[in-house]
Amino acid sequence: MKTSIALLACTALPVLAWAGPSEKFASGYALANEKGCFECHALGHTEVGPSFRAVARHYRFDPEGREHLPYVVRGGSVGHWGERFAMWPQTRLSDEEVRQLVDWVLSQ
Repeated sequence: MKTSIALLACTALPVLAWAGPSEKFASGYALANEKGCFECHALGHTEVGPSFRAVARHYRFDPEGREHLPYVVRGGSVGHWGERFAMWPQTRLSDEEVRQLVDWVLSQ
């Protein structure tokens, strides 16, 4: 009996651990979709704005990036990605929504 329980636990734990990031991705994706982020951004390719993965790569090793990006989202940006890209200020997002979106984008 103990062996069966141990075997079941060893089998189920990787599946349960995998579900966590998947659920976080899904909730971040849903929030980005709900708030209109996909009107200008995409996951892996440039649309009107840079892809979310490009943003994540750009800020991956920037220790201040996670603290800086909410100001970029909230206040808009011009020139961060060249003159072609300008993001409108996202003033209708709550602080919590901005933080969730930044965390989600940086997890790409």
